[in-house]
Amino acid sequence: MEGERMSLGQKIRDFRKERGITLTELANQLKISPSYLSAVEREIRKPSIPMLKRISEALNVSVSYLVGSTDDTVTGEKLRFMRESRGLSIQDLAEISELPPSLLEKFENGQAAPDLEDLKRLSEALNVTIRYFLDQADRPDSLGYRLRKLRQKQGLTVAALAEKAGVSPGLLSQIENGQTTPLLDTLEKIARVLNTSVSYFLMKQEDVEDLLATLNPDVLETLGDPNVQAVLRAVRDFDANEIKYILNFIQFFKQNRHLL
Repeated sequence: MEGERMSLGQKIRDFRKERGITLTELANQLKISPSYLSAVEREIRKPSIPMLKRISEALNVSVSYLVGSTDDTVTGEKLRFMRESRGLSIQDLAEISELPPSLLEKFENGQAAPDLEDLKRLSEALNVTIRYFLDQADRPDSLGYRLRKLRQKQGLTVAALAEKAGVSPGLLSQIENGQTTPLLDTLEKIARVLNTSVSYFLMKQEDVEDLLATLNPDVLETLGDPNVQAVLRAVRDFDANEIKYILNFIQFFKQNRHLL
C-alpha cells in the first residue's frame, strides 16, 4: 500500500476492527444507527465535526489521523528517533518488522506514509503503542486541557482563577477551549496562582512519552517502587537551584560510583 492514502471511512472501519468492535457495538456507543455508521465507513456519508470527535474518542485515535492531516515528516522523525534509541539499523528493523528497508527509509524521510498494518508491525517491532506514531507533535488543546485539569483539581472556577490571575474569565475560557494561545506574561500570572511553572503548560506530552519509551526497562520498573515515588514527591517542590544541586550530586555519583 506504499504511497496510498486510506479514506476516512477506511480508517474508521480498520480501527474499529482492530479494536475488536462490531459495527453495531460502535454505533450503540455513539448513539447512532448502524446504517449511518456503515454509510460513513463506505464513504457514502460524511460525519459532522462533533461526530468525528466522538468516533475518535471511541476508537482511541486522534482526529488528525482520521482526517488525514497527520504530518508524514513527524511520523518519520518519530520512527527514526525510536529506531535509533533501540540501537537498530534500518536493516535490523526491516528484519524484525518484515517491512522492506527501502520502504522504511521512505517512511523516515517523509516520502511515504505507513498504513495501519505497517504501523502495527512497527509498533510491535519497536515495543511502542500505535498512538506513539499517530498523535501529533503539537496538540492545540494540550495547554488548555492541562490548565482546566489543574484548575479543577484545585477547586477553582473559571471566574475565581481569572480574578486571582488578573485576566478576564472570557479569555481564560478561550484558553481552556483551545481557541486562543495566551501571551507569556498572562501564562506566568496563571501559573503563579496555580502554584506551578510555565513549563508545565508548555511541555509537550510527546516529550514525556519519548523519554519514557527510551528508558531502560529496569528504570521503568524502578519508577513503580513506592520508595522511588516518595523521592519524586519529595523533590517536586524544590526550586531551580535546589534541583541543580541534586543533579550535580547525581552526576558526581555517576562519575565516582566505581569507588564505592
